[in-house]
Amino acid sequence: MKKYFKFLLLLGIILIFLTGCVSDLVVPGGLGTGTLKIYLTDAPGDYKEVNINISKIEGHIADNGEEGSWEVLKEWHNGLAVDLIKLEDVSMLLASLELEPNKYTQLRIFLNGEASLVLEGEDGPNGPTETVPLEIPSSANSGIKLNHPFKIVEGMITKLTIDFDAEKSVIKTGNGKYKMEPVISLSSETYSTVEVPGGVGLVSGSVSYYESGNLALVGIGGVNIELTGGAYIFANTTTTSTEELIGTFNLVDVPAGTYTLNVYAEGYDDYSESGVVVVNGENTVVDVVFLVEEPGVISGIVKEAGSELTFINGATVSVTLSGGSTYNFDSFTETDTEGNFSIEQLPVGFYTLTVSADGYDEYNDATPGGIAVTTGAINNIGEIELILSTPSL
Repeated sequence: MKKYFKFLLLLGIILIFLTGCVSDLVVPGGLGTGTLKIYLTDAPGDYKEVNINISKIEGHIADNGEEGSWEVLKEWHNGLAVDLIKLEDVSMLLASLELEPNKYTQLRIFLNGEASLVLEGEDGPNGPTETVPLEIPSSANSGIKLNHPFKIVEGMITKLTIDFDAEKSVIKTGNGKYKMEPVISLSSETYSTVEVPGGVGLVSGSVSYYESGNLALVGIGGVNIELTGGAYIFANTTTTSTEELIGTFNLVDVPAGTYTLNVYAEGYDDYSESGVVVVNGENTVVDVVFLVEEPGVISGIVKEAGSELTFINGATVSVTLSGGSTYNFDSFTETDTEGNFSIEQLPVGFYTLTVSADGYDEYNDATPGGIAVTTGAINNIGEIELILSTPSL
């Protein structure tokens, strides 16, 4: 009994030591699961764009020699729009899933009919382009089968790479139209999380527009989110579910590094933000706000009180959106050699204003309700006088 107790005690010490050693590692899933990561890439092609729309990916589970069954691995209810030409030499993460250990015999990818081809014009790459429909065969609508067995192993990551050869897949028919005969290959690899260099993080946030009437943000659902950097492209769509905040998104399992976030929202200009830093084990939050109204401007001139000609250079002028808004927005600038300032790209609303400069008392605007900014207007508030600070004794 004493030997047995000593054995258990020794085993416990070993486990505690090991736990301390691997606390910083990324461990997939929960107990008894493995991770499946599905990536999409493309071989080089001569087209400007090859746009397809993926609706679903399924996997076929082996069943001891019987027919087995198909399992939905990932589904996009509004479809996932992909330009295959953007995927040359990079990989787009389509899904990261936690699954029970199993053996799969095939993958099946579904495309819908929303496909197009962008061709170069006669003037070359920098000239006008032509967009033509790309016919998707019924076999793609019912699922393109990729025969390649793979396994989900407990505590391991299985990486599947779908290599879509757009150049070979697009066929020009006799009547001058274009159709797709998909040429796709599938490769897989399984590795331990210990081998993931640098770890992974999370990028989350929201996409919304500013409603000046209510001084509030309104989430935009169904927006395409794209995170690019290094050899990867991560894609997602903002939520439309009433069970969550509409307009939110989450990009998981992003390797640590620096990325560019691209946002494509119908009815709005495309948005891009570079320098998005992903840190191992941390969540990087990026919130994107669109303005549905043309922004306005606050301008003026800063001078010394009691002097007609002493204009203050380098004074800091700050404005903050006020009036009970749920949207936090502020901006600032510095005056020029003649005391002039102009703060542009201000969302419609009411603002508080402060001015500070070395040797002067801080100025706070006392306009009731704040300084009004209206659509596309320049609000010139005239001269602001700063009082010289009283020297301390």
